[in-house]
Amino acid sequence: MYFKLKHMKKTILSLSLFLFGMTAFAQNAQYNTAMKGFMSKMGSAKTTEAYQTVANGFERIAAAEPNEWLPKYYAAFSYVMQAMQETDKSKVDAIVDLAEKNVSEAQSLSQSEELICLSALCKSARINVDPMSRGMKYGSASAQLLEEAKKINPNNPRIYYLQAQSAFYTPEAFGGGKVKAKALFEKSLEMYALFTPSAELMPNWGKEQAEKMLAECND
Repeated sequence: MYFKLKHMKKTILSLSLFLFGMTAFAQNAQYNTAMKGFMSKMGSAKTTEAYQTVANGFERIAAAEPNEWLPKYYAAFSYVMQAMQETDKSKVDAIVDLAEKNVSEAQSLSQSEELICLSALCKSARINVDPMSRGMKYGSASAQLLEEAKKINPNNPRIYYLQAQSAFYTPEAFGGGKVKAKALFEKSLEMYALFTPSAELMPNWGKEQAEKMLAECND
């Protein structure tokens, strides 16, 4: 009788572990599917409305998966893209506030340099409201953040892409210009050629933009 009970307990435990594993697998598959779906929509978004829809989707995933930092990352990225598309400059800061809120929440879960790069991009988005009055303040903050990201992972191509983008839009008189930007775009593309995301859902954007802007530097 003792051996039967012992065997039964082992069977129940094994079954419970199996069911738990299957449930976790299903949840993970559902999460991956949802993330890929909105990442695809984000990649094809062209308007502020489209980026808002994508940001909303990632925020819903983030609410369902509070321990995952990537949904918050992509929600923030979508908001930044929306801010850069926004023609009404009076709305930009409020949109970037939402982006930075998601970045901050993601940074409580991860110290990835990708989040620091995204924070730098948020600063750049604020410059667009009034480049003359904001360029120095937010440009300096963005540059400092990118240097911090470089200390964590100097091989991340987005660091050099964002530095190049900043140089491209900064007048030569203030340390920017196409010549400086060109060298940085070339550096970023060298890094992109060697870069492989550590996981399927990890950030992997910027290469096409760098190629297009390098071509503009050559014009």
